[in-house]
Amino acid sequence: MKTFLSVMAAIVLLPVAHAGAASGDIAAGREKARICAGCHGENGISASPGIPSLAGQRDQFLQWQLVFFRSGRRPNLLMGPIVAQLSDADIRNLGAYYASLPANTAPAGTKPDEAVRAKGQQIVAEHHCVNCHTDSLRGERAAASIADQREDYLIKALTDYRSGARPSVGVAAMTEAAAGLNDEEIAAIAKYVATFEPVEK
Repeated sequence: MKTFLSVMAAIVLLPVAHAGAASGDIAAGREKARICAGCHGENGISASPGIPSLAGQRDQFLQWQLVFFRSGRRPNLLMGPIVAQLSDADIRNLGAYYASLPANTAPAGTKPDEAVRAKGQQIVAEHHCVNCHTDSLRGERAAASIADQREDYLIKALTDYRSGARPSVGVAAMTEAAAGLNDEEIAAIAKYVATFEPVEK
């Protein structure tokens, strides 16, 4: 409980990004992100298995995750020591920088069997994922951009939410959404989201 309260206090102290305005210094974030490029890619597009792309990710979402890593609430042997050295300003700047990059628009997964893709689409609809992640699955505010994310990473993220190994942002929405999913359903969702093609309106 003490750890949770300290995380919440840290988030409250971090300025919240306003619509259309980054909360941090993009240039400073670009410089600080040099250490991140080895895993997350030079332009925030990951080519490494199990490592998410960060380009175009939501500023607030990134700030939450960095605070979770820094506090230990989201344990990670690789990220923990790196993020432990970040100041609140560094976190704001990194969020602003990655949010400013063009999001990946090339599907990050292999072309799935259409039946699997359709199953993933159905589950996404049943769980009302667009309520937070939006119709484009690019998210908003503290809800992550997930469209065209790496398939292997999406599987890991959903599995971690299901087990409780990864905390939800602010509320337990993702923990609750993933709780009833089996491995097959998680794989189907990942296939669909990793090869997401928005419906033309």
